[in-house]
Amino acid sequence: MSDNDDDLCVPKSAMYKLIKELVPQIRLSGDAKELIVTSCNEFIHLLATESNLVCENQSKRLILPDHVLLALDNLGFSEYKDDCVEVMKQMQEEVDKRRRIKNKLDKPGIPPEELLRQQNLLFAEARKQQQMLDNKDDWQRMQQEAQLALQRQASLNQEQTNNTSNIVKNQSDTKSQNDDDDNYD
Repeated sequence: MSDNDDDLCVPKSAMYKLIKELVPQIRLSGDAKELIVTSCNEFIHLLATESNLVCENQSKRLILPDHVLLALDNLGFSEYKDDCVEVMKQMQEEVDKRRRIKNKLDKPGIPPEELLRQQNLLFAEARKQQQMLDNKDDWQRMQQEAQLALQRQASLNQEQTNNTSNIVKNQSDTKSQNDDDDNYD
């Protein structure tokens, strides 16, 4: 195979992983792995070439699964046809399943007017919830401000009480001092 053919090959890492999954109990040398990868690539090229010939013989421009199955017969690999058909059915089921999921997303079975009505209801509910949160935040903010105002008032009252106590004490001290001064005269 030429260097250009390397671009048209099964990736070696994918093949090594496949070998490891299929026969985990067997250890292969690097050369054995390379031989298996090369053989797989050659088989794929041979099958593709034969499928293309079958397609051309039927005057078709697109290779179909039937062409590949006929190519397997022509190459002497008829015993693999049943396995190939089974895998092809499984893959078709997967593709159909993906299409059904995609169609369900594209066409949910609900008229567009109903979808729009449901969407508007959801938006209205979201606005209502946001308004409630905003109101709750406003209420909490007012409560915090009121609490701070009460604390400031209590602090001012405490200061006034302390100031009044200090004034009374100073007056009392002054009176005592005056009384003491009177005794010395």
